Amino acid sequence: MGYKLRPKDPAAEVRKVARQRIDKAIEALSVPPEERAEGVHQARKRFKELRALLRLVRKPLGDEFKHENRRLRDLGRALAESRDATAMLESWDVLMQCFAERFDEPDFKETRQRLQARALQAEGHAADLDDRIAQAISELHAAKTCIDSWPLDATGFELLAAGVERTYADGCSELAKVKLEPSDEQLHQWRKRVKDHRYQTRLLTPSWPTLMGLRADALKRLADQLGDDHDLAMMQELMRTQPQLFGDQPLLERLGPAIAERRSELQRTALRLGDELYREAPKDLAARWQRYWDAAED
Repeated sequence: MGYKLRPKDPAAEVRKVARQRIDKAIEALSVPPEERAEGVHQARKRFKELRALLRLVRKPLGDEFKHENRRLRDLGRALAESRDATAMLESWDVLMQCFAERFDEPDFKETRQRLQARALQAEGHAADLDDRIAQAISELHAAKTCIDSWPLDATGFELLAAGVERTYADGCSELAKVKLEPSDEQLHQWRKRVKDHRYQTRLLTPSWPTLMGLRADALKRLADQLGDDHDLAMMQELMRTQPQLFGDQPLLERLGPAIAERRSELQRTALRLGDELYREAPKDLAARWQRYWDAAED
């Protein structure tokens, strides 16, 4: 069951994909306790896919969009705590690959051991996680019962056009803000809009598989670069609030420049790729995608 909308009956396709993503999220949250960390990670991905789908039909959904989008946002936040420590360890390992010689030193290895212990503790002892997972599954079942009543009355690409244009335009706007003020928060906001556009590109891949697939791949690279940068920003914040987790002052003084160097590289690469992917006017991109859709329907 793929995350794709085929150019036939778009309203039926939207409902089908929504049900599939909810089922996948419930499945991910229902794994045994030893697989729970990965299950939560996969479920939160499904929430993001669902929210991008909702943004695609935001205009026809009307007030229903706000309700369902808020529901999924809150579910993701409720489950985020059990994932954060694991993400920090993964970010350390990525950084280690970039500075292999430095991170092979004993002090850096000891820091990783502390981060690993922190991640294992978070996975096993997240407060009330069982209750939060049970509540999330209940909310997902409730959300699924609402899908048939979504007001998806437009036909053809008209159902999707406004969502395509708005999501892409939001990405253009956030990129422009990043160029003016590349703060951690602004980069994070751009990343969220990039991921929405990527998910929507994946959804519409059947209209022109090769070209749309290439765009989706490029958007994933961009989202990954911004994601790696965000994780390092969170590491910098953790270094400020819990420096003892990382080590003594000499180690912090060596780690800080490594993180700054890597973040600078990631941001430069992301901006270059962003300029390529967001060079088109929003109306032009939406019109081009409609031509793909119309041709695929014929």
